[in-house]
Amino acid sequence: MAASVAVADLPGPGDTNDEPSSIPIATPVDLSSLDIGSDAELATQFEADGYCVAPGVVDASQLEACRAAALEALDECKARDPTMGVGQRSGYKEIVQRMPGRYEMRHGLDRAPLLSLRRRVEKSSAFETARRILRDEIRILGCSVVIAEQDCEAQAWHVDGAHLSPSEHLSPHVLNIFVPLVDITKGGGTEIKPGSHFLTRNLAKQMLLARIKKTLRPPVVPLVTPGDALLFDYRVLHRGTLNNTGGARPVFVLTVAKPWFRDLVNFPKRPLFPEVDCN
Repeated sequence: MAASVAVADLPGPGDTNDEPSSIPIATPVDLSSLDIGSDAELATQFEADGYCVAPGVVDASQLEACRAAALEALDECKARDPTMGVGQRSGYKEIVQRMPGRYEMRHGLDRAPLLSLRRRVEKSSAFETARRILRDEIRILGCSVVIAEQDCEAQAWHVDGAHLSPSEHLSPHVLNIFVPLVDITKGGGTEIKPGSHFLTRNLAKQMLLARIKKTLRPPVVPLVTPGDALLFDYRVLHRGTLNNTGGARPVFVLTVAKPWFRDLVNFPKRPLFPEVDCN
């Protein structure tokens, strides 16, 4: 997951909690009735909607140990810098507080539960779907855990990365695979504007045209049951919702891309744990 990139007619970058009043709050959407399941079907949905949900990617019984490992690692980061600021300039190569109470962390990912989870995801249907989406040109760009603390506010609508061409819509070149480490089916999760990856190349103009043509689609919160994975295009409008799960909401993130793609805006270079080599 890259540092959020603000788009033209939104109020600010994704590490703020400003909310544009013109976009309503979504309710969870269950896609199971659509009988979407194969890699090819998921890839087709992804290219049309900017996202898809891969079911049963990991064993749900793994998630509690992963959650505990992630929160332990977060506590270690906070202990090292109790006054950590917000934004990339105040962050470290191991962790950045994207907005108050919302962290993206690479520290601790070598611990057994999280390392096992990563290996499982890399061998899963979600990864095979990502491979198909990227036309068999795939490499792992990064791995992290995004943690929204209890009652953390919703993010602003944002994209994680820009289009490659200013004049035409190209096929996906980078995407995120999200695996929530807690049950988010009763609230929380990632909210998405379906099809908005076609608009964010020139959002103001494309949004106006979509409104005129009445092709704008309402936002959705895809229903991701424990063990499922949410895949979404870097270019699609999305945001983390208010965390109303009753506790911290950690999400494991594997970011994959075309081999030639480089993301230079994710984490700063200064280490929080200089005695440890964080790759």
